Amino acid sequence: MTTIKSIRRALWPARRPLVSPLRLRIEMQAQIQNRGSSKIRDGKMIWYLFTDMANQFVGSIDVFPPARVLEKAERNMVAMIKVPTLHPGESFSPTVVLRIDTTTRDWLIEPVDTPEPIKRSIVGTYTRMHKYWETEDPLIQKFSEKVAERSSNDETYARAAMAVVRESVKLKTHLDERRGAARAVREREGDCDEHADLFIALTRAVRIPSRRVVGHYFRGGPEPEPHAWCEVFLEQRGWVPVDPALNRFGVLTENYFSRIRQGLESERPTIQFKYNGTSSTPVTIEEEVRMSILTNGDK
Repeated sequence: MTTIKSIRRALWPARRPLVSPLRLRIEMQAQIQNRGSSKIRDGKMIWYLFTDMANQFVGSIDVFPPARVLEKAERNMVAMIKVPTLHPGESFSPTVVLRIDTTTRDWLIEPVDTPEPIKRSIVGTYTRMHKYWETEDPLIQKFSEKVAERSSNDETYARAAMAVVRESVKLKTHLDERRGAARAVREREGDCDEHADLFIALTRAVRIPSRRVVGHYFRGGPEPEPHAWCEVFLEQRGWVPVDPALNRFGVLTENYFSRIRQGLESERPTIQFKYNGTSSTPVTIEEEVRMSILTNGDK
């Protein structure tokens, strides 16, 4: 077993102890299959496992086959896995097992003091327009102006923006494609992706920093729901989670498992695969995630 407690202590500040945590075993199974007619060589797999979030603590991690686990941009932890040569028809199936504690946490209880140089850097970095966050779209600009009319500061704007997203976009379940903010505001429907993207576009449109988090929502069964929500940076609050789809502002429950933070760029796939081979070689990448509650004596 490879414990990452030492990595976490070195990279991230200490946190207050969790209260009434939910202990979870999370198993991730990936499969990379060569469906082409030529072999794939020198494969490297970058597997996003979890991101640092103050309501979850990852106690241990097992990777099969053994691999390096390191921190990438935006405090995202990844496994770097060497993929053996795959001949036509062959596949490679690594596994990761995480043991984590999650808890309900309210980010609004305690004030957060952020130095001015860091604030300026955050504003400059996390208010840019990206794919899916079309801040200069005329309709998004119009919506942001309406939100601003009912707001007195960044926090009231963010709360009003969440309300507008919920009022404007009918919540659907697991659409086949990610539509982005501009389509969501016009088509008036979307799943958690569109709710998060529109919130980010509305906040970035008035230079309030925001970013996206993707992960899973655990409802007790073995197959957790893929889910997306946001973080918004507020004066004297720091980075605060916001989930427009589930109507939560500043609070995450123990049901959330945060995997990837996306702010410097608008999309990061959970698995990135690089290899040497012909560009026409068809490669399929699949992932299965299963969760279960750990009790005393479970491994």
